[in-house]
Amino acid sequence: MARRPLQLGLGLVLVAAGAYMIFSPLVVAEVYSRPHETSSQMINLRASGGTVVGIGAFIAWLPALRPWLRAGLGLLLCSMAGIGLARAIGFVLDGRPDGLQWVWMIAEVTIVVVCALVLRAKKWARDAR
Repeated sequence: MARRPLQLGLGLVLVAAGAYMIFSPLVVAEVYSRPHETSSQMINLRASGGTVVGIGAFIAWLPALRPWLRAGLGLLLCSMAGIGLARAIGFVLDGRPDGLQWVWMIAEVTIVVVCALVLRAKKWARDAR
C-alpha cells in the first residue's frame, strides 16, 4: 500500500500539533494539570509534544503495516526521536536538566540508533536476495 495524501496530511497535522505542544509547555501543563515549576518538569511537558511529533512522523512515513517488525521499529524510532528532539529543545530553552533528564535522553538516542540499525540491516538483507 502506498502512502496516500490523507495519510501524509494527517501525519503533518500531528507533527504541527506536537510542535505547538513543544513550544507551549504551559498549555500542556494546564490541559494535563501537571506541575511546571522546575526546568525538568518543563522539559517533561515538552516531551509530551515530542510524542505527538513522533507519532505524526510515523504516520507520514509508514509505507504499510506489514511487515509488522518494520512498522513496530518505525513507530518506536519515530516516537523516541520526537521525544528526544523535544527534550533537547527543553534543554536549550529551559536549561538545567537534572541527571534523570540526561538518562532519558541517552536512552532515547540509543533506542533510535538501534531501531535505525535494525531497519537498515533488514533492508540490506532484503536487497542482498
